[in-house]
Amino acid sequence: MKIAATLLLSPLLLATSLSATAGNVEFVAADNSVATQLCVAVGTNHRLTLIKELQDHRISRAIVADKLVCNDMTVPQFAKKFALHKTARLLKIDFTTDTSIRDIAMTDSKQAVVVSGSR
Repeated sequence: MKIAATLLLSPLLLATSLSATAGNVEFVAADNSVATQLCVAVGTNHRLTLIKELQDHRISRAIVADKLVCNDMTVPQFAKKFALHKTARLLKIDFTTDTSIRDIAMTDSKQAVVVSGSR
């Protein structure tokens, strides 16, 4: 009985948590809205996850790149802040126009970021 309950609850818990990782950052959904799901998918920095989310919600890459707001930042700003290069490449976002200094010191601490999409 416990195994059956575990098998039934595991996908449900996985779907409701909607967490993703990018480096040492873990993105946790603030709510269950479509915009938040798309923001978490952007934060995964994984092409297939983002493509599946776009197809599931029938939203184009251009709309996500131009109109979606994640944590009060545009998607290009969000992707740049968290170094989401694979996501940026998929959404045709160019990072090469800015110059910045980035500390590349290795840290073991993991940071959790609550993600909310535009309303």
